[in-house]
Amino acid sequence: MEDTQDLRHRCTHHGYVSTYPDSNNEQSFEGLSHQELLLRAMPYTMQEKRHLRHLQASAGGDVSSWVAWKQRQYRTQRQFREGIWNLTRIFQLWKSPLDEIGGNFGPGIKSYFTFLKFLLFINFLAVLLVTSLILLPVTIFYNATILPKGLGTDSECRNYSSDISHRSSWQHFQDIFTGEGFLEHSYLFYGAYNVQQDSNNQYNVHLVYLLSILGYLFACFLWIFRRIAVSLAQWKVLRWEFKMPVSTKIFTEWDFCIQNPEAAILKQKSIYNELKIDLLEQNQRLQHQQRTWKQLAQLYLRRLVINVVILLLMAAAFYFIHLATDISQRYSQLDAASFGVVNQYLPPLAISTVNVFLPLLFHVLAQLEDYSLNYKVNLTLVRCVILKLSSLGMFLFFLGSKVLCIGSNSTFQCQSCGYNKLYQCWETHIGQEMYKLIIFSFVTTLASAFLISLLRRLLAKHCSCALAQWLGKEEFLVPHNVLDIVAAQTVIWVGIFFCPLLPLLGGVLIFLTFYMKKYTLFQNCQPSTQLFRASQSKFFFQIMLLLGLFLACTPLVYIVSRSTPSQACGLFTNSSTPWQVVPDTVSHLPRSAQLFLGYATSNVFCFSLLMLFSLILTVYISQAQANRKVIERLKKQHVLCVQEKLCLVRKLARLLVELPSD
Repeated sequence: MEDTQDLRHRCTHHGYVSTYPDSNNEQSFEGLSHQELLLRAMPYTMQEKRHLRHLQASAGGDVSSWVAWKQRQYRTQRQFREGIWNLTRIFQLWKSPLDEIGGNFGPGIKSYFTFLKFLLFINFLAVLLVTSLILLPVTIFYNATILPKGLGTDSECRNYSSDISHRSSWQHFQDIFTGEGFLEHSYLFYGAYNVQQDSNNQYNVHLVYLLSILGYLFACFLWIFRRIAVSLAQWKVLRWEFKMPVSTKIFTEWDFCIQNPEAAILKQKSIYNELKIDLLEQNQRLQHQQRTWKQLAQLYLRRLVINVVILLLMAAAFYFIHLATDISQRYSQLDAASFGVVNQYLPPLAISTVNVFLPLLFHVLAQLEDYSLNYKVNLTLVRCVILKLSSLGMFLFFLGSKVLCIGSNSTFQCQSCGYNKLYQCWETHIGQEMYKLIIFSFVTTLASAFLISLLRRLLAKHCSCALAQWLGKEEFLVPHNVLDIVAAQTVIWVGIFFCPLLPLLGGVLIFLTFYMKKYTLFQNCQPSTQLFRASQSKFFFQIMLLLGLFLACTPLVYIVSRSTPSQACGLFTNSSTPWQVVPDTVSHLPRSAQLFLGYATSNVFCFSLLMLFSLILTVYISQAQANRKVIERLKKQHVLCVQEKLCLVRKLARLLVELPSD
C-alpha cells in the first residue's frame, strides 16, 4: 500500500492523477488518451507502468457509459489502423528479399535492387496511363482497323502491306523476336492505331496520345528530380566531416526489437559491412594524405593517359556501331529472307558487344587510377553509363539518317514523302528496333546469369586447375548491372511513342530480372571485396537515369515537332507534324480559351514564370547557405565544449593530486 501511495504521489507530481479511484477530477476521453501518452514518457520502470495501467483499468468502472464507449471505439480504431498498417507492410513489394540482400551483401548491393523496384513503378505508371487514356478509348469508342494491302496505290507514300496470311509457323515464331508479322499489326506498335477523329466523338485520341506520352515523361522527370534532391541531402549529411565516430555506431546501431534469429544475423552482417566501409575509407584517407609531390605528378600523368585511352576506345566503339547499323538497314529491305533475324539483330549485338567488353576494361583501368573506393565505383558507373547512352544515341542518329534522311545529302528517296519511302510506316519500324533492343538486353541478362556466372561457379567448385581457381566465382559489380537497366529504361522511354505498350514488356522483364539477379547474387557470386556506400550510389543512379531521360527526350522532341508522319499508318497521317494536332485542337476552342492559352505560351508569361522560379531558387540557396553557416558554427561550439570539458577534467585531476591524503 505504501508503494502504491508513493507511486500516486509521483504521478501527481507529473500530472498523471485523473485515472485513480480516489481522484475527484472527471476527465474526458481525450484527457485519458493524453495521460496515456504522458505515462509512456515518464521515467518509470516497466513494472511501475504496468501497475499504473492496472490502476487505470480498475478505475474504468467509475466513468460514465459514454466515456467507456468512446474508450472502446478509440481502442478499436487504433487496432484497426495498426492492422491496416501491418497488412500494407506485408504486401510491400520485395521487402523480405531486400532485407536479406542488404544483410548479406551490404547496402550498396541492396541499392541496385531498390533501383529495380523504382524502375518497375515507373513502367507501371506508363502502362496505367497508356491503357486508360489510349488503348481503352481506341478499342471502345473508335473503330481502329488496319489499312488493307495496297491502300492508296495511286500514292507511293501509302503502299503499306499488311498481309500476314501466307507466313509460315517458323516466321510466326521469328515475329516474337523481331516484332513483325502479327505483332506489327497489334496495338503494341504505333501503326495499329489507325483511327480518324469523328466530329460526333468529343474524345480526341490524337491529342491524348501525344499529351499523355509527354506528360508521362514530365512526371518521370519530376519523380527522378525529387529522388535526386533527397539523395543529395543524405549524401551531404553522410560526408566525411559529418560522420559519427565508430564507437557511436557500435553502441547505437543495434535494434533491440529484433527477436528472430535470422533477422539478428542479417543485422549483424549489416553492421559489420558498415564498419568495414568506415575503416576502409579511413585507411584510404590516411594514405592519400601521405603522398609526396612526385607521387602526385606520376598519379595525374597516369590518369591523363588512361582517360585518353578510354576516349579512343569509345570512338572505335561508335564506328563499330555505325557499321552494324548501316549493314542491317541496307540489307533488311533488299534481302531480308537471306539474313533473317541475325541481320535484324546486328545493331543490338554490336551495342551489347561494346557494352560488355569496354566496361570490363574501364573497371581494370579504374584500379590503376588509385581513387578512393566510392569515387572509383561512381567514376566507373559514370563512364559505363555514358558509354551505353552514347552508343544508344549514335544508334538512334544512324537509324534516323537512314529512315528520316537526317543529315543525308541524297534526297532521292525522301523528296516525295518527306521520309525514306522504303519505310512506309517508319514509326513502327523504329518501334521494332526499340523492341529488339529490349528483347536482346533481357536475353543478354539471361545468358549472363545461367551461362557465364553459373559456369564460373561450377568451374571454381569442381575444377582444381589454376585458371579455374584464378577466375573463381563472379563478383556482383554494381556499375555494370546499373548500366544495363539504365540503358534499357532509356530505350523504353525512346520507344514509348512508337511502341506504346513497350513499358508493359519492360516492366515484366524488370520483374524477372530482379529474381534472376537475386539468384545470381546468392548462388553464383561471392561477396564483393570492395564495399561502398548506398547513399552516394543512389545519388549517382538517379543522375544517370536523368541523363537517360534527357537522351530519350531529344529524339522525341525532334520527331514530334519536325518530322513528317507516315501517310500509310498511325494517328497523324493527315498532319504535317504530330504537334499540329495541338494548334488544330486549340483553334476549335472558345475565344476566351484561345486567349488564355496564347498568353500562357507568350514570352511575357514565360519570362514572368522564369523570374518567379529564379526568386524561389534564390530563397532556397540563401537558406541552404545560412544552414551551412549555422552547422559550421555549431560544429565549432561543439569542439569548444569538448575542449572546456577536457580542461575541467585536467583541473579536477590536478586538484585531486594536490589534496592531502588522510
